[in-house]
Amino acid sequence: MLTAVRVLEEAENPVPRSFLHALGDESLRAVLEELLAHGGKVLIETPYGFTTGYDDTVRMQLATVGIGVLPPVDRAVLTLILLWSVAIPRAQGEIPAAAPWTEGRAVNPRELSSRSRFPDTVVASVLRRLRDAGILGWGEHRWVVPGPQFLRLTERVQQQIFQDLVLLAEPTGALADSIRRSRAARLDGSTR
Repeated sequence: MLTAVRVLEEAENPVPRSFLHALGDESLRAVLEELLAHGGKVLIETPYGFTTGYDDTVRMQLATVGIGVLPPVDRAVLTLILLWSVAIPRAQGEIPAAAPWTEGRAVNPRELSSRSRFPDTVVASVLRRLRDAGILGWGEHRWVVPGPQFLRLTERVQQQIFQDLVLLAEPTGALADSIRRSRAARLDGSTR
């Protein structure tokens, strides 16, 4: 079981079910999930296999103390990429809503400078850092796409990021209003 945890934690991409006996056997998978939970992790099933990610509560605690939080310029460039790679193509029906983030439309790195206020040198260094961390990957023509780290996010976190992109891209739209109402209701329900 410890070997299975190590393989899942160290693999850059999801591990196919057939690669580890613990993934194919339901009772062994339950033990694996329990082991991961002791470390604040969860087992995540993707269309490509299994990977691990932080439990939502643990993720929030780490982010609160600044662990795993990207610098502002990295977040800004990543946001542009996610808008052009995932949010806009989903809104236009080019990518199904259920498609993994890694199947986003490839973004030309040169457009990041020309369509934003970031100098080429800043964009180049941010892209290098994000690719090195697996947050971005290579798409067609050596353009960038969301990388394998997006497969390590829980469904709740992926939904939250997508909602944040909607709020950013069309803050006065009907979907943005619906998201704000839903979030306010959740917040109101949690404070009672």
